[in-house]
Formats: sequence, C-alpha cells, structure tokens
Amino acid sequence: MKKLIFYMMLICLVISACSNDSTAGAATTTEYYINALADKDKSLITNLSCKDWEESAILEIDGLLSVEAEVNNLRCDVVGEEAESTLVKCNGSLDLTYNDEIRAIDLSRRTYYMEQVDGQWLVCEYK
Repeated sequence: MKKLIFYMMLICLVISACSNDSTAGAATTTEYYINALADKDKSLITNLSCKDWEESAILEIDGLLSVEAEVNNLRCDVVGEEAESTLVKCNGSLDLTYNDEIRAIDLSRRTYYMEQVDGQWLVCEYK
C-alpha cells in the first residue's frame, strides 16, 4: 500500500512538473484567477497576479464586494504569444447578481496576458 501511494505521488509530481514547462498551465492559472475573482479571494488573486497587476486585481475584487458572483461554463485556452506573454482566451461568463438582477460579463471578450515568474504562471493583465 505504501508503494502505491509513493508511486501515485511520484506520478503527480512528474505531471505537475511537466505542466510548468508548457503553456497549458497558463490556461489553468487563468481559470483559477477567474474563480478567485468570483470568490473574492484577495489572497489567492494576489498570488496569481504579477506584481504590477496586483493592485488592479484587488480593485476588481473590491468592485464585486456588493454583488454575488458566479462563474459559468468556464473554459480557457492558450491562443498565442505576444512579446514575453502567453495569451489566453476564455469562454463562459462571470454572472453578477445584485437585487435579483443578473449581469453577465462575457469572458470571451477578454484576452489574459500570462507570464511565467519563478516557474509559476501569473496573470499580468487583460485587455
């Protein structure tokens, strides 16, 4: 049983190491970022942001404090590169509810600029 657990942990470690080298991790981090935004998790959003983007990310969370936020049908994919950034586009929506009125933010209208810093993918901005 101990060998099985050891091998499972080893496989997980190898898989995670491989994902750091590929751009696929950029899409996954973008999904984490969007979910942290909906959860209004300032600590996580800061950890998923480039230093220069942290303030913008926190301001965005502050703007959501008076609404309920829910992520729907989220899927992110790498779509290219620009300078030092890997570009990620997402499908789905961030649905904001205030006084029973729902306003959906179409996530496909944003392009996330991701960079790998110290082996970790980070959101550096979106346009």
